[in-house]
Amino acid sequence: MIHETIELVVPGADGGAPLTAYVPDNFPALGMDRRRPALIICPGGGYEHISDREAEPVALRFAGLGYAAFVLRYHVAPQGRWPVPQRQLLAAIDHVRVHCERYHVDPEKVIVLGFSAGGHLAGCAGTMWNKPEVYRALKKKSPAYRPDGMVLCYPVITSGPYGHRESFLNLLGERCDELADTVSLEKRVTRKTPPAFLWHTADDTLVPVENSLLMVKALEAREVPCELHIYPHGRHGQSLADHTVYAEADMHRLSVSCGVWVERCDAWLRRRFLQKQEVPVNE
Repeated sequence: MIHETIELVVPGADGGAPLTAYVPDNFPALGMDRRRPALIICPGGGYEHISDREAEPVALRFAGLGYAAFVLRYHVAPQGRWPVPQRQLLAAIDHVRVHCERYHVDPEKVIVLGFSAGGHLAGCAGTMWNKPEVYRALKKKSPAYRPDGMVLCYPVITSGPYGHRESFLNLLGERCDELADTVSLEKRVTRKTPPAFLWHTADDTLVPVENSLLMVKALEAREVPCELHIYPHGRHGQSLADHTVYAEADMHRLSVSCGVWVERCDAWLRRRFLQKQEVPVNE
């Protein structure tokens, strides 16, 4: 396994953002030239902190399923104001593509995967990869930064009535009212937005399920392929929804029924990115 951390430095940021790789090795029985889809994981934390429960455990699970996994510890408030975290994720996408040979990655199969506010960040990459205020400072043409897919786990999407206002306050600071519409993702979807897999719980009281519903409605309106799974019960922040992401004292928060999302996501990724000729992607 390639396990390393590099620092991504982008304009406007105070220091680098660590990007940690968890990349399975190739070996003769698998094929030494095997190329894998890459998942760039953005943990949640309301743009106020980075959730460890949604970082390494998720990377290890998906690396075990054969993906090249990366965890981005993007900047959060007060250093990580808009559009610094967004540029850091675009830089991570570009880094993985530029080093695709080293990481055994197919450069046309780089997917962003985010939880909660990290889901918002992943959604920003999918909807704003070609917005000059985000990508232009990175000095490459915008297609270098477009993710090939999005996995959005109980994501923060809207800045409207169902929005998680604290996330937007942390991201936008004093410009929150001015920029709230700009980062309301259901309003940013276009036909060039990559396909998406989403999941949420129906009784999420912190980030209501309407966030995912609004995103799916916007994706469908623009004929962007998407798949949504809604589970009946589960507190916000389930992560993998198994014992590996909960302390013993917190096991009562676990909703076991949500854990199937990993299997469903793996199946979606394989259909879309490993049998791509059978399921054409809407570009």
